[in-house]
Amino acid sequence: MAISQVGQATSQATTITIPGSYSAGDFILVAASRANSAAPTVPAGWASLGALGSSGVSSAIGWKLAQSSSETSGTWTNGQVINCIVLRGSAGVIFAAPSTTATSANSATITYGAISTYRAGVSDNIYLGHACQLNTANSLETAPSGMSNVNVDSVTGLKAALHSSPSQLSNWASATVVLANAAVFRSVVIQLQEIAAPSFGGGGGIFFRPGMSGGMSE
Repeated sequence: MAISQVGQATSQATTITIPGSYSAGDFILVAASRANSAAPTVPAGWASLGALGSSGVSSAIGWKLAQSSSETSGTWTNGQVINCIVLRGSAGVIFAAPSTTATSANSATITYGAISTYRAGVSDNIYLGHACQLNTANSLETAPSGMSNVNVDSVTGLKAALHSSPSQLSNWASATVVLANAAVFRSVVIQLQEIAAPSFGGGGGIFFRPGMSGGMSE
């Protein structure tokens, strides 16, 4: 049982083409960054994981479960760099837990803050780390220990990166990455959990997909 990557992409715009050969039920996460204290806007249809900023840099993060193989990102108003990842569970449905941690500072040391909440019995539990910083010369794509880089992109004055931990990790301890130059940054760590889909009567699994209308789905 494991969470696997279906696709990843970046965009220097307010929209992005959802990457990969995904299908209904797959998990999509978008992080939009901006070189401004006022965060980009999370579009309708996405569950927000926070849209916050300070000292000239901000990010907005949202997720959804694909309802088809032709999803659109919507417009992340004022976004300048978008990082996207699409994931698939092997045993059920993935959702972003409400436990996230955000850090902002003016420093050469990027902190990816701890998350100590862990739900026993989940099929899989991983963490995503997102960071944006007002310095494109820094190697923001350097992932903290315990994660690997998914993608990175930049525009003038702003760089943003997305990282992912291995499959089946329990709690995430705070980790840091030291870069060459001090600059204002914002980082977020997001906990993802895969919940197994119970089977009934030998047929297909029936489960509840958080954030989707209609309740029970086959």
